[in-house]
Amino acid sequence: MPKGGYEDIAEASSAISDYIWGYYQTVRPHSFNNYLTPVETEKRYFNKNLLEGVLN
Repeated sequence: MPKGGYEDIAEASSAISDYIWGYYQTVRPHSFNNYLTPVETEKRYFNKNLLEGVLN
């Protein structure tokens, strides 16, 4: 959070969104996902399902 706070709700919302997509989803591993990032877990899920659809 900036030292003086945010100018308005839009600026705060943008900072939260940047945090979620810039760090939380792409860098931070989660124990629920076997210590993979949410992005990596989603990628593996869709690749597996895509491959199963092609092979079946």
